[in-house]
This record gives sequence, C-alpha cells and structure tokens, in this order.
Amino acid sequence: MANELTIRRYRPDDGPRVRDLHETAMRDADAYVPGVPDDDLESVTETFLETGGEFLVGELADRIVAMGAFRPVDESEYIATFVPDLVDAAVEVTRLRVAPDAQRRGYGRQIYRELEERARSRGVEQIVLDTRATQTAARGLYDAEGFDAVRRERFDDFDDPFELIFYRKSIADDG
Repeated sequence: MANELTIRRYRPDDGPRVRDLHETAMRDADAYVPGVPDDDLESVTETFLETGGEFLVGELADRIVAMGAFRPVDESEYIATFVPDLVDAAVEVTRLRVAPDAQRRGYGRQIYRELEERARSRGVEQIVLDTRATQTAARGLYDAEGFDAVRRERFDDFDDPFELIFYRKSIADDG
C-alpha cells in the first residue's frame, strides 16, 4: 500500500536524509535554530544505538518521512534538571519528526508507539521529553499518548527566546 509506513532501525547511510528531515521539519514548525549544532544527529550510532537507546526511521517508497529516537537519561542530563522525580530506568524521547508533506497521517504516532514498545521491552519505566510550547501538533500527540506536562520553562539565551514544555509518562509494567 502506497501510504503504509515501514519502520526500521537507523542505518549509518541514513545520516544525510535524517539531518535533512530534521531541518525541514523544524523549519516548518518555526522551531529551527540556525547555528546550534546537532551533534547527536552527526553521531547517531554512538549517541543512541551504542548507549542503549534506539533511533527509528519511517519510510514511504524509500523516502524517510518520519523519525524518532530515545536514549537513557541520567541525573547529569539537561532534561533531568527540569523533570522532577526521574526513575533510574528513564529514557528521553527526542528527534520525533515528520516531513511537512507527510503530516496528519499518523506517522509520528506510529514512530512514537514503536519507540515506546521497544523501550518497554528493555525494562524502561519512564519516558521524558520536551517540546516547544508553540508546537501544538506535537503537544497534542503527547497529550493523547498519556504524557503529563510537568514543567514550563522559558529560555531567553537565544536571539529568539522560546518556551519549552517538559513531559513525563510512566510505562512501568503493573504486573
């Protein structure tokens, strides 16, 4: 089926397409910050896959139209300073992006749900993430997926100040 998303793990040759998707999606969301390095996207294997994390891409007809990742969080991570009561088995979901011309088809939700399932299978108990307050589509997804907004923080250190919302969700097995 032409609109069927194929989700797979990142491969090193995906790098340029992943970086392009990131920039395109962030520009479309008016959230791109020129000049801020994206070191994690330059070293996906080392940053995510070799640290117990995951990085997924979603393809349509050999085109990467969606992506998302998670990585373990510890108390030294910046997000830990904004999200209270992190458990030891916590991951940060990040780089959840969908190409502008492929949005509103559920691809972001599919990538997120696959990330959550993979995290749960590895014993993860909590997922945390952040998004800009202006990214209403992302916020709607996180609300629908059961995340709780735990903090809002304004950042004035950039040419264009912005506000982030920090989210948390428990995925611990109850049994």
